[in-house]
Amino acid sequence: MKSKSSRASHEAIALAADVSVSTVDRVLNERGGVTEEKARCVVEAAARLGFVRVLPEIWHTTKRIEVILPKNSTPFWQSLDDAFVRHGAALPRHYVMQRTHLKENDAALWRRAILNPAAPRAALIIAADAGAEIAPALQEVMDRGEIVGTLTTEIPGLSGHTHSGIDNVAAGRTAGKLMAGLLRREGVLAVLPPHERRVEHTQRIEGFRQMVADRFEVQVHPTYDRNHKLSSLVTNLLDKYGVVGIYDTGHDSVEIGETLRRRADRPVWIAHEKSSVHQSYLKTGVLDFVLDQDPNQQASHALLDVLHRCREEKFMLVPVQKRELRIYCSENL
Repeated sequence: MKSKSSRASHEAIALAADVSVSTVDRVLNERGGVTEEKARCVVEAAARLGFVRVLPEIWHTTKRIEVILPKNSTPFWQSLDDAFVRHGAALPRHYVMQRTHLKENDAALWRRAILNPAAPRAALIIAADAGAEIAPALQEVMDRGEIVGTLTTEIPGLSGHTHSGIDNVAAGRTAGKLMAGLLRREGVLAVLPPHERRVEHTQRIEGFRQMVADRFEVQVHPTYDRNHKLSSLVTNLLDKYGVVGIYDTGHDSVEIGETLRRRADRPVWIAHEKSSVHQSYLKTGVLDFVLDQDPNQQASHALLDVLHRCREEKFMLVPVQKRELRIYCSENL
């Protein structure tokens, strides 16, 4: 038998939630038989009224989050994948996270994965392999009600999504400002992107040019992921063009580092991502600066954003922080 105070509390909650007292009783005692919408109204009303007891979790259907990443074994992509594994383990129990890895440079494959998921999903987090080719597919899944978030590459012209990566144009501008500040001699600057397909690399090159083009000749040499040929490429750039600065927009860089280590005319070298390889070259003075986009923070931000947009209020106690571009040199490792 309920006490008078309990009955009065339930009546007050029922009035505030615009439901019956029996509905309040079912929700607070977790007996079921109440729609999710009514259950949410009851719990929110009880919280507003300061109802002193542990409130039940509102029943939820299982929600699926798919994370699509490229198949790429470089340290950055491995760190990003590992971060999703760690943060995914802390999701509410009614969320399921699936990681999908796709071959790079296959826009048709990426479009199919976006439009035809293996199971219904509430949200898609994607490190897009390209921009304009898959933007219509992302727009289509948003139009049918899916939450979409991007990592590493923000799709130009796509509205209605959240980007959890850095501003890549600003990253390129930062590299350019550092390069121009270090160099006191004229000469050629070489930019070495892995390939020209990924939007983040073209954006970094754009930002870099904005900062250095008035003082230096800028040559862009895509390597098409042929890292085993980087040594001969770098040697040729130094011997043939007298390159005074190298901006590497995204390699593991062993071939670059070992080549520059042997050169008395070592140019200024700026790279991306704080890998163990880059840290070693920073410590020995072969590499001047590393720009790091913090994959752990990107994964955390992306998942918290999904929870926020799915109205998981209790997980908003941890603020969704702005993503930061971090700069490392030999002095702050």
